[in-house]
Parts: sequence; structure tokens; C-alpha cells
Amino acid sequence: MDWLIRVPAHITGFFHPVITEKLETTGSIGAGFSIKKYVYTYVKPLFDKSDIRVFFNNKEATKIACTTISVAREILDKFAEPNIGLEIYHDFEVPIGCGLASSGAGALGTAFAINKALDLNIDKNDLIMAAHKAEISCKTGLGSVMGQFDGMFEIRVRAGGPEFGKVARYPMKENVAVLIYGPIETRNILSSDKIMKNIENAFGNKHMELLNDFSLDNFIKLSKKFAYETKLIIDRVDYLLKKASKIGLKGSMLMIGEGAFLFGEELEEKVRNLINSLPLTLKPPTVIISEIDNEGVAEVSGIERG
Repeated sequence: MDWLIRVPAHITGFFHPVITEKLETTGSIGAGFSIKKYVYTYVKPLFDKSDIRVFFNNKEATKIACTTISVAREILDKFAEPNIGLEIYHDFEVPIGCGLASSGAGALGTAFAINKALDLNIDKNDLIMAAHKAEISCKTGLGSVMGQFDGMFEIRVRAGGPEFGKVARYPMKENVAVLIYGPIETRNILSSDKIMKNIENAFGNKHMELLNDFSLDNFIKLSKKFAYETKLIIDRVDYLLKKASKIGLKGSMLMIGEGAFLFGEELEEKVRNLINSLPLTLKPPTVIISEIDNEGVAEVSGIERG
């Protein structure tokens, strides 16, 4: 293995689903940012069979990899010669299903890795669109792909994939802490009429408020307001955010995952003190300290990655 496709994890602060009759124009508006924790993808072509097998951290996951398989099928059917199979390997640096857009990263990684492995020379926008459509059809996300393919802080101004969606981007040099308790099933959120109504009411025009006055502080303020107004905030995340604010850390809940993101000065030391102050039952099992990723999708050396 001499190469890998690297895609950053992504955190959403606030969002509003936009559902249309076409996958290409369906998505979300809102805002978020990418971090320097990645999903690495490698594709091994199988020219003697047409099966697609998927592996998560070297364990077979074909039966649960709807998004990855959907991307692969679309690209093979549209652009490749018939009767080609694939083994697709994802290596995750973040937990799956916890609001860090691991499925979007895997979808983008799959699209770009197949293009690389089969030397298909597919236009970048077609690769991104295949990933975007797969996320929506498998109900694993609505807008993360459009956020994370170029990284940075982003405001999704208009929903949809490439050529339909509109995204404003802001490179930023900041460290962020991500404290994770566990997953929330995205499908359950997106299929609840009551929750979706709460999201619509809480969202208002927050993306335009941020676009008109972009700053980290404004992003955090709008994200936190959204988390509470939607009633998506979970008790132990609420407790965590209140404790964090007392020591000068600002943040909000992961959308959608049971956890929080935090910004602030002396971040590592303050996060360590925060965790030490928590009761054992409220200590998050996963803590990530990362920089903002300002690059997005990249091809990297598999030898360097190891």
C-alpha cells in the first residue's frame, strides 16, 4: 500500500435539513468545521470478481456499510468497466456515529480512492456528488460532505451537492477539544417530525447571522443557542458545558452526537482539569484535542501512515 485518501472528521454546530425531490439538491444549511483527525481509505481492485467488501479498522463491515457501498456502486456503474470488484478499507481516528461525520469522510474517501485505484480521471465534483448522494440515500448525513471536502470553518449557505450547494469557507488556526460520550442515531433524529419542527424553529436564520458577522465567538454562541432551543441537548452534555464555562471554555453539543466541542486558551490543561473535576459516571470515554483542518481531502503516503 503506497497511498491513502485522507478525509478530515467534521463537526456541525447548527443545521437545518433541506429536503427536495432530488438527492442532488437535498442537504442542509448551517455551519461547522473540520478537524485534524481523519478517516483514511484505501481501495484494492478485484478484477476477477464483482463483489464489494468493506472493512472498518481491519474488521469486515460490509453489512453495515451502506454509505460506502452506495458510493462504490455509483462510481463503478457510471465510470468503470463491468465486472470489477473492490475491497475498501477505512481506518478511523474518530469514533463512528458520534457526530464527527465519519460516514461522510468514508464516503468521500471511497469516491476519491476508487478514482485513484482504477485511474478513472473523474471530475472532482462528480466524486463529491457521489459521496453526497450516498449519505442522503443511506440517511447517515445531510451536509457534512459539502463541509469537509475542502476543510476549514464553513457556512453552508445553500443546500445541495456541487453546482447546487453554496459554501462560504474561513481558514482558521485554532485548537479544539472534543469530548464524546457516545453515539446518537442520526436516522432517529431525521425521522422524528417533532424534533425536525424544533430544529426548524430554533434554526431561524442563524447561517445568515454568522455569514454577516463571522467569528469563532459568534459561531459558538449560535451553536449553543441552537442546541438548547432544539431541546437536543442531553443532560450530561449540559452539565459538561456548564462546568466548562466556569473555567473559561466555550462550546456546544456535537450535531448529532452525545458529546461537546470546546474552545479556549490553555485548552489541554483546562480540559484535563475539567475531566478530573467530573464524577466518574460523567467522565467522557473519548477525548480528542485537535487543530482545525484547513485542507480537506488529500492523498497521503501509505508508507508514512504505516
